[in-house]
Amino acid sequence: MPFRSSFADSSLPAKRRVMRRDCLRVLLLGAGCLGLWARALSQTAGIKVLMEELPPYSYTDAEGRPAGYALELAQELLARAKMPASFEFNSWARVLLRSSSEAQVLVPAIVRLAEREAQFHWLGQIATRRGTLFKLKSRSDIKLDRLDKFKAAGGLRIGVVKNDVSERELIALGLDTGQSLDRSADHISLLRRFFAGRTDLLALNASLAPALLKQFGFDPGQIEPVLQFSESRPSMALSLATDEATRQRLQQSWDAMRRDGTVAAIAARYPSITLE
Repeated sequence: MPFRSSFADSSLPAKRRVMRRDCLRVLLLGAGCLGLWARALSQTAGIKVLMEELPPYSYTDAEGRPAGYALELAQELLARAKMPASFEFNSWARVLLRSSSEAQVLVPAIVRLAEREAQFHWLGQIATRRGTLFKLKSRSDIKLDRLDKFKAAGGLRIGVVKNDVSERELIALGLDTGQSLDRSADHISLLRRFFAGRTDLLALNASLAPALLKQFGFDPGQIEPVLQFSESRPSMALSLATDEATRQRLQQSWDAMRRDGTVAAIAARYPSITLE
């Protein structure tokens, strides 16, 4: 008995060290497997294509199906890359939030600004945009040929969508959200406020303005351009958290679409879209 007791007592710490080491190996192995599983799951889950209601780039057609120029580009891109995808409409603020925090997110139409350059992987330009101020034709009191005249006039308000490229560009040009810019959550709210007389001017992409107004039930014949304030590049972009293999695969597919004329052919179906 004494011998057996002495043997058990002396070996107990060593056994515990072995058990701890074995447990640690299991935990590390499990963590590694979970990491591999999570990465594999994120890749097999496919690409999330996030869009806003902005015809003719992306919109819901009369039958409730997603449609539009940017949507068609994304569908062709993902088909070539042989990648599964889901397509979702969100507010623009939600698109920006999710694309900054999630992996495997494709935004098929976003203007490439200097402040956004480091926030995305940029696949390529899909159109040219001309930021323009519009007024009601009935507002003969509004006459502008330079943006500094707008600043000097005082009292006028420009309707913009919150975090949209027009807002960002106008802020960069010296206008402020407190006095000059009236922010709406989306384009339908923007247009309702403008036609209700709550804002004096609309900041829109000149080539998209007619289709946008028609989509939401307003008459494009009631407005006219006053002043172009910018020219920029709507582009296709991937969230930064997207893995490198996916980025390269999509980049190669996009480059092929540009080379073989597919992008130009899709753009030709949308008269308001200009590539250069």
